[in-house]
Amino acid sequence: MKDIVFDDFRNWMCDRFINSQSRRAAKLSPTYLLTHESGIVGDVINQIDRTVWSKSLFDLYSDRIKGAELLFYVNDYKKTQTHPMKLIINGSTIVHRQDPNRMLTGGWDRRRINAKYLKKGKNEFVFAQNGILFVDPHAEGVAESKYSHSERSFDAGANWHTDALGEEFDVRGEYLVRLRVNGFPHQGTMTSPAIDLADHKNSGKIISRFSIKSVQLSGDLEKPTGTTILFETRSGSTPSFNPRKWSPWQPGTRIKTPGRFLQIRVFLKTKFADKTPIIKKLNLTIHTEQLPKPNELIELIESDQPEFIYSSYSFAYLQPHLRLDRLRKQYCLDDVIASGKTEIEQLALLRDWVHSQWLGWQSDKYPYCPPWDPLEILGTTKGNWGFGMCTHYGATFAGCASALGWVSRVLIVDHHCLAEVWYETGQKWILQDAGPCREYDANYEINGEPINALELHYALNLDEVDKVMSNKLPQKVIEPMDRYVETFCRFGIPLRNNHLTHAEPAELDHGYRQYHYDGYLWWSDNPNPKYSEYSLQTSRPGDFYWSINQTRIFTKVANKLGMLHLHFEHNMPNFSYFSVDIKGKQIEKTDSIELMWELDMGINELCVRAVNMFGRKGRVARIVVNYNK
Repeated sequence: MKDIVFDDFRNWMCDRFINSQSRRAAKLSPTYLLTHESGIVGDVINQIDRTVWSKSLFDLYSDRIKGAELLFYVNDYKKTQTHPMKLIINGSTIVHRQDPNRMLTGGWDRRRINAKYLKKGKNEFVFAQNGILFVDPHAEGVAESKYSHSERSFDAGANWHTDALGEEFDVRGEYLVRLRVNGFPHQGTMTSPAIDLADHKNSGKIISRFSIKSVQLSGDLEKPTGTTILFETRSGSTPSFNPRKWSPWQPGTRIKTPGRFLQIRVFLKTKFADKTPIIKKLNLTIHTEQLPKPNELIELIESDQPEFIYSSYSFAYLQPHLRLDRLRKQYCLDDVIASGKTEIEQLALLRDWVHSQWLGWQSDKYPYCPPWDPLEILGTTKGNWGFGMCTHYGATFAGCASALGWVSRVLIVDHHCLAEVWYETGQKWILQDAGPCREYDANYEINGEPINALELHYALNLDEVDKVMSNKLPQKVIEPMDRYVETFCRFGIPLRNNHLTHAEPAELDHGYRQYHYDGYLWWSDNPNPKYSEYSLQTSRPGDFYWSINQTRIFTKVANKLGMLHLHFEHNMPNFSYFSVDIKGKQIEKTDSIELMWELDMGINELCVRAVNMFGRKGRVARIVVNYNK
């Protein structure tokens, strides 16, 4: 029998309703956002005056809250700074003047709402007298139209209509109005990484033959009145979930005859917004039976393999496609990077090429904002059929890098857009800024090492921006990043990089106006976000900077003498095969996650790495064992 103790949940995957990063405990987040729209469209305007009013409805599951913040998108509208708006909340009137200091930089007006105005159930927020609201239309036709939480009155609130939004009174949709509730959400979910019951510290040790009889889960839990904590588990014989090899999720805290690998899922629930359950510690008690050991000795001499970092959010990767082949061949991308001797030089050559493809915005020539499809961006800008701003430089770099086999994604900062790419040499994500201004076309460094957005954000918070350098390879110019550093006060990512093949979901005309889309994942320095208008926010670094292109090896003594049973685990997008080397010689290309390794007497060495469909190789995992009979 042995125990595995969990008292730090920072590496567990959590939804946006869980706070597990601020201290060594897990509980519900202190706030949550209510919204009925995704903010895809941001150019349909509703004017508000003395007779034409607008209304949004929000349901609260509990009235035991500290208050709320009402957020409504106005882009650059400022008239309510001098001509106030009336907010009528459940019949109570508040005079609202836009405070430019509280607008931050995102185009969202905001008003704190005292808890006394709010109630359990349906809450009405009426906008009257002056101002504007924007509308996100329902995408479906009339036959498929959703229930609308947004209404409009043309007689000062006497009658209300749900299908008369927009300037022509013919739009059905939702106002870009959101409510940040200062109270605990009704429920949150957290999930452990796969736990190796035989080697929970992931030391890479060789596992003798054994049988797991049962596992019992217990913990140090706080459950105030009205709160509950529920557990589910699943287990299997492979290091990562495989529906053919794993059980389904099952409720309860006791598992009989599980596989070697186990996952735990926890639901934290509350009936009251001022109460949260807390998980301080979890304990797994494992009952095993050791099987007879063979008359041989297999000793682990060395193990060099990474610790995987998992994101709580799924990511849609660009996959092989004819349009990807076209982008790579039409623009001769292999030739663009051919002279680069190192990975960072190749990335710099690609970035510099993207930077040189068109000149700045050019919105005065043809005011069309293309989507994030690199082929359309390049065709549009080269033909002067539209403009290409920083968003399009970032999207083009990310698409071209992905076409060449790297994994790259767009990164959004405050009024700027660039890209991040997985840097195989450094085993991390790093920034690549393709433009448009001459101050860009660089990667950013601290102490000579390329950095990502979070590292630059930390430098900004710690007032250490003097350490940040702009490396303008291939021009071989390194200079202080003395401009635009403040744009990293916030940053976010789309949870996909397949814009070359999938137009949606996406924010239309991203960057042409303020940010209104609610589909990006944003970084927050603490669980109560400063930029409170977005649903998807995290203070867990792994949610932004998960690891990829890596392989791990799990070993077990086989039934046959002189054999090790190996399991491989990888986190490579677009995986093709494992390349396996024994004693420095490639012996196999396999897509199987299992391998029987026949050992020679004495020292044995095995290396394995994943290779993707573009031929790019990942990090090598290596083990060395000594075998004696």
